[in-house]
Amino acid sequence: MRRREIFSARNVTYRGETMKKIIIGIVAVVIMMVSALFFLENSKKNNSYSTPEEALSNVENPRLRVLEIIDTKLYDSVAYVFYYSEVSETPKNYLAAGKINKNKYGWRFDEIIGIGNIDENNAGMSSGKDNYIVGLASKEVEKVQFGIQEAELITIDSKGMKAFLFHDVEPDLMGHTDFGYFDKDGNELPY
Repeated sequence: MRRREIFSARNVTYRGETMKKIIIGIVAVVIMMVSALFFLENSKKNNSYSTPEEALSNVENPRLRVLEIIDTKLYDSVAYVFYYSEVSETPKNYLAAGKINKNKYGWRFDEIIGIGNIDENNAGMSSGKDNYIVGLASKEVEKVQFGIQEAELITIDSKGMKAFLFHDVEPDLMGHTDFGYFDKDGNELPY
């Protein structure tokens, strides 16, 4: 009988130690998850700014350097900041935009969008991703349409060009580029 009692006592002790290890493991996992959430929230807070322009200006080593901000287009929780950049050694020869998202702490940088060299030969050129399309048009263009959607226009001072932005485009339409370009009298321009 004594053997059974000793074996039962050891078994109870072993179960108790196993339960302690399991509880310690669960506590450690919870602490790591809480720490990760705290780190992510703190990162959002530290990398958020009061304006979209400020968020873009604080990007470290941007792919396309901000030389001069031209215009900002604001939507519910997204802003597009259009600016001059440079490719090669000619300053302000390239148009880019920064996509900035709004969170509960302010504005936070998302991505840089390369639009293209500011050259009349690039009029009609466009690109897009996710749910937006950006492009270049000549100075005569007063309206750009894509189906029933009308683009926001951005005037590029002293360059004889304009940029356009379609925001909230249906993803299945992203592959199409059948835009309508119209002058101030409503006449469609050939591209």
